[in-house]
Amino acid sequence: MKGLMRTSRGFTLIEVVVIVLVLAIAVPPTLELLMSNAASRANTINTSRATLLASSVLECVIADVASGDASLGFDALTDSAVYLDAETTGLYARMAAPTQALRDLGFTYEVEIGGLVSSDGSVSLDEDENIFRTVTVLVGYPSSDGGSYSLPLSVMVSSL
Repeated sequence: MKGLMRTSRGFTLIEVVVIVLVLAIAVPPTLELLMSNAASRANTINTSRATLLASSVLECVIADVASGDASLGFDALTDSAVYLDAETTGLYARMAAPTQALRDLGFTYEVEIGGLVSSDGSVSLDEDENIFRTVTVLVGYPSSDGGSYSLPLSVMVSSL
């Protein structure tokens, strides 16, 4: 047993240098890819939130149009300033609490109420066909890179 050599197990300097070089080359692109994916997920989540906000506002408008309340109904859309901005009964005042969490995250929204149009969205020469209004909610929301996006969502409503 005298002739047996003991072999040492470990890394040589060359192997350590090769490992460090491989890591130096591979890690930065991998981190960049992970950060890019995280930003993409954040933008997707914010787009979903913007869609939810716009849908919620439009559902409130649709409910108002269908309401039997004397201050609501389809005719309330005729004077959009009153319908939207009345201090306690306007749409913006009524939607303040439900939208607060998203507004705290930097989301904004505007409601635009169009004039009377026909079922194809254009003004007809036959006034009896102009029984619809297009209501559009334009949501502004932040992007992960510090910019912003806007998402328009529209619906046509009528007193029918």
